[in-house]
Amino acid sequence: MFGSIRKLYRNTLFRLSLLGALLFVLSLFVALGYIYYATIESEFLRVDRANEAEIAELQDFYDAAGKDAVERSRLVGLLSPLEPMTSLNARQIYHQNGAETVNNLVIARGLPYGDQPYERVYVMRAGTGITGNLAQIPVETTGDGTSLLPEEQGDTRLTRVELIYLLPQLDADPVDRRARAMAGYIYLNNEPAITILVGRDVENIERTGERVRTAILTSSGIALLLGLLSSFFVSRRFARRVESFNRLATDIRAGNLDRRAPRNYSEDEMDLLAEHLNAMLDHISRLMQAMRYAGDSVAHDLRTPLTRLRTRLETAAVELGDKDEALILYEAAGDADQLLSTFDSVLRIARLEAGERRELLKPLDPKPILDDLAELYEPACEDAGLSFRASVASKTLILADRGLLSQAVSNLLENAIKYTPRDGSIDLVSRKKRGGGVEISIRDNGPGIPSWDRERVKERFVRLDKSRSLPGSGLGLSLVEAVADLHRAEFVMSDNEDLLPVEKGGDPDRPGLKAALIFPRVKLEN
Repeated sequence: MFGSIRKLYRNTLFRLSLLGALLFVLSLFVALGYIYYATIESEFLRVDRANEAEIAELQDFYDAAGKDAVERSRLVGLLSPLEPMTSLNARQIYHQNGAETVNNLVIARGLPYGDQPYERVYVMRAGTGITGNLAQIPVETTGDGTSLLPEEQGDTRLTRVELIYLLPQLDADPVDRRARAMAGYIYLNNEPAITILVGRDVENIERTGERVRTAILTSSGIALLLGLLSSFFVSRRFARRVESFNRLATDIRAGNLDRRAPRNYSEDEMDLLAEHLNAMLDHISRLMQAMRYAGDSVAHDLRTPLTRLRTRLETAAVELGDKDEALILYEAAGDADQLLSTFDSVLRIARLEAGERRELLKPLDPKPILDDLAELYEPACEDAGLSFRASVASKTLILADRGLLSQAVSNLLENAIKYTPRDGSIDLVSRKKRGGGVEISIRDNGPGIPSWDRERVKERFVRLDKSRSLPGSGLGLSLVEAVADLHRAEFVMSDNEDLLPVEKGGDPDRPGLKAALIFPRVKLEN
């Protein structure tokens, strides 16, 4: 499952679609946030300004009415000399004493009651008395824990208070209502005379805000989910088109130049890409046919003269008998043979790289082929003063051509025999790899190949400086690489892992070489 998710995330179109979906959700969140601010927060600001304005009006009233108005307010306050109930304990007292007492007080004062909330809420404290429509109702402050009425008289600023009060009901339990208020002082002769709280019921605004916040989060979540689903389906559709191009590239690389990219003739970007790819493949096919024709012509025109030249040199040498000139003619005939061999190798590599003989690949067990090669090359190793061992796994399966597999392994064995010093060892090993693949490797304890030259020696006619004095054309490893590509196998060269590394006491001049052909797992069709 996680592998599928990682594969999906590696899809470029999915990542781009997902980025677009996230940007859209972010834009939606910002837009809805502005709507929330323009509707809910602006209402709260309006309530705060209205509360401040009302306290200012009361201040103006007391400034105009003078001390008598303040004294009357104090007398009114003495009608209910109760401390404000601002804790949960007040709610417990309220429920223990019953709602009737508070109901009577509320009705006696003519305050809003019943299903209608208090549109405005007041609490006034003058001296030791307190009055207002919240004076006998349990109140709990929220937010930063500010007390209902300020105790310090040195602060001239208004304090915003968020509170929850208990609204009595005629035939039901009381309900909680949220209010937003401003608390401060009424001044007389620049001295605090009355502590006052003026607020407004904001329960409806709060509920609307909750609904808007829920709508914002829900719509953003839905938009994100739809963005994910659309990204998934769009990337799946796009991935199928890209996968068809990948299969096309794999088949073309394998030499199947007849394959073409599918088109739907919609004239979109992918269809135009398929059109251009097909035109390019048509051009490559024409070039390959021309090159193949030229190669066949060269093979026909040069092979015959070279063969005749070799035959004439050998005939002339035979006619001369034991003369010194005969030896020179035999050497010239040997050079002609080497030219023919090099020419055949170049043509064979070209055909393999063009994908010829791929149709001859069949599932087979390489053990019989490797056993025959081990039997064939063991005497050659003994003649060269080398020990030879073969460890061939049984019941393995690869997709290969017998002749090409034999040719590739023979080239590797001949290279090992050629470059491994006397008293050395050569191992032919085949084993099944984890995942179902098969590795066929030739291991020796010779001088090896430096890591920076291992890819270069696979190129045609490349020979390292230390091997230029030995016979060869530099095409053996190129042929092995071409055979590996044809079989969709890997040709990997590394130090011989069976030998001790230098840091553990191994011979620095003889790290050995492991030349391995790694064949993929064979998928048999039912």
